[in-house]
Amino acid sequence: MQIVTDGKMPEIPELDDSELSPAELGIAVDIGTTTIAVSVWALSRRKHLVTVAEKNNQVRYGYDIIRRIAFAVRPPLTGSSSVVETGHSALHYCIVSQLEKMFSKAILEAAERLPRGFQPKVSSMVITGNTTMLSFLCATSVNNMASAPFTPATLFDLNTTWDKIRNGQTYSHCSVLDKPTPELLQLFNSSVIPGDTEVYIPPCIGAFIGADAVCSMIAAGFPVPDAKESSLKPGESKIKAPLLLADIGTNSELCLYVPDSSEKKGRILCTSAASGPAFEGANISCGMPSIEGAIDKITYIHDKLQCHTIGEVNPKGLCGTGLISAAAVMLKNKYIDKAGIIIREKSKLGDGTSCIELTPAVYLSQQDIRNLQLAKSAVKTGLEFLLEHTTETPVFCIAGGFGSKINLEEATAIGLLPAELEKRTVQLGNASLSGASALLFSNVLRDKARALAKKSVQINLAGIPEFQQRFLKGIDF
Repeated sequence: MQIVTDGKMPEIPELDDSELSPAELGIAVDIGTTTIAVSVWALSRRKHLVTVAEKNNQVRYGYDIIRRIAFAVRPPLTGSSSVVETGHSALHYCIVSQLEKMFSKAILEAAERLPRGFQPKVSSMVITGNTTMLSFLCATSVNNMASAPFTPATLFDLNTTWDKIRNGQTYSHCSVLDKPTPELLQLFNSSVIPGDTEVYIPPCIGAFIGADAVCSMIAAGFPVPDAKESSLKPGESKIKAPLLLADIGTNSELCLYVPDSSEKKGRILCTSAASGPAFEGANISCGMPSIEGAIDKITYIHDKLQCHTIGEVNPKGLCGTGLISAAAVMLKNKYIDKAGIIIREKSKLGDGTSCIELTPAVYLSQQDIRNLQLAKSAVKTGLEFLLEHTTETPVFCIAGGFGSKINLEEATAIGLLPAELEKRTVQLGNASLSGASALLFSNVLRDKARALAKKSVQINLAGIPEFQQRFLKGIDF
């Protein structure tokens, strides 16, 4: 399975790499709730060699963060003769074993792009992701993230080794893991990553604003608020326009940079929106990732809905961008009304509920439309809240595989994006992976990541008194 995860690299400060061998590789990893992406780089040439991406195998324990945390903190199950694997151990070994297999695949492909005669050697890694995914990776407790005030055991900014991560020994307070199975031990013993390989995990901002948001800010060019003029490079000046960043996915992270003004110093405001997995093609009847066969575009021609698929093959399902496109086209052509109710060419499923048939094998149900409405209202509510904190319309950066592919006009038509942002939008692709890749090469950018995390203010969107009213108001198209 191949998932598109293109991204735009930020500018990387100069680094002395004259002593590096052409075979020395760096690996950047972005652990998303739904998708994991791995990029391999030739460090001496700063050349990207390969990126592989897969659906996160942890979805078997829950599509979203909340369900996985609940699984992690549940009491151990007991069988007739022994204790069944604990939740936190299952989640840790699930992600580590998947990464091991992805590393093998990625390095095998990267080796074909190295100069002849050189054997690949991984010497450094940067692993980013949201706070929960990183907690599962490092086997740190998520017990205090199951309820308010949602306090993670650590906010990372961690230098460690791959062996310590794999064995759950990054911190003294790591959760005690079950013994790995013989299959896992065999996988670890045959690992393509040396156990002493240096791994850097960037800082998180809070429980639901992770290192992936910090890496995305690096890629989007966010400045450090209230930075001294002496920290600017020659030819640089302070950014005077606001920047708004949205990494839209299962857990959407939203960040607003507000520049200095005569009344206030510059600041970064961050919040998260629990948008659920609909944008990733999950929790949708015929949903699937953005891979070959997924419907990614719907048009209305000759009074019929026409479907375009990735790879232009027979439709197998509907990905997130196709879901947005379908809703926009069906709303415009009155297949559904503003409340999302199906009113035209209605079919019935076996349980009697309504749906619209897109192809003989793919349909969109009434519940699918409602799941989309709930997801888009969560994002819209967060964006509108942040926009109230700036008097000037910001430059809007959309990050994430989903955000890089959506049609902005269609996203605006269904109310996912505020109308004033449509013409001021830059689509960055997987900015989190791009930012993590940049951190492979630059200690200067690692310092900047720490400063961005320290200067960012986290806002609990659900704690705002009028949040519920805003959210409900935003459900309709």
